[in-house]
Amino acid sequence: MKYLILILTFFWQSFCGAGPDLLKIFPNKKPIIAAIKGQVDFSNDEDFQKSKTWILRQAEIAFENHMDGFLLEFEGGGILDKDITPKRLALMCNVTRAVIEKFPKLVVGVEILWHFPGATLLLAKNSGAKFVRIDFFSDRVFAGDGEVPIDPKSLMRFRDKIGASEIAVLTDIQVKYSRMLNQKITIGESAQTARDAGSDGVIVSGAKSGSSPDSTKLLQTQKSVTPLPVLIGSGFSLENAPLVLPYVDAVIVGTSISEKTGGPLIPEKVKALMTYVLETRLTL
Repeated sequence: MKYLILILTFFWQSFCGAGPDLLKIFPNKKPIIAAIKGQVDFSNDEDFQKSKTWILRQAEIAFENHMDGFLLEFEGGGILDKDITPKRLALMCNVTRAVIEKFPKLVVGVEILWHFPGATLLLAKNSGAKFVRIDFFSDRVFAGDGEVPIDPKSLMRFRDKIGASEIAVLTDIQVKYSRMLNQKITIGESAQTARDAGSDGVIVSGAKSGSSPDSTKLLQTQKSVTPLPVLIGSGFSLENAPLVLPYVDAVIVGTSISEKTGGPLIPEKVKALMTYVLETRLTL
């Protein structure tokens, strides 16, 4: 009976409970996603419009240089802060929609930092974004002032409740700027836990922004969750692309192509990186 239950669970997860296929959202192999901090000034309309114009310019740079996606990371507050107000969420939605409408060929995703998973999903649903990034999903970790509250089952139920099952949920594992409660858990085990909790793609990052995970971690993750997509979430650059790209299915990149973490993007660096990626795709 025990084995029968395990088999039925496997088939249920495989055929009934599966979320969207991230790699079908993107038309190209090894999609490259630009990550930008949505540093929006909500204090008055004039400054809000300036912030919106700045973000649209970043999206334009990504689009002009053939990047595949655009991840808008909005500032929400601290890990234990109250949820986002409806007004602020509506303004975030306004900006995200503007990017989607102006650059329909860019696959746009969102995240509200540092830990607002429900609001992030709601933002994606209301704006038309195709994916979300969730930093804290299934790993039990310390960050900020204590243990980060997580509830992956409730989050995935919420996705279904708001009719957002078509939105891909990309989740970090052993995320930067945090410490695992159980430090004996391997990166592969964390990846499997995320997969079993409903993740549509796992993100592996280094110890901090701009820091790349080593290829061993990427390979361990890939072996643990294939065919679930594995993404690199920090430290990707033109210099390490030949070493890293073979071990990942997609890339989220910001620091190496920006003036500082979060932007603004440097067009010359974006162009150089994408020139290499486009040439490499011809050999895949």
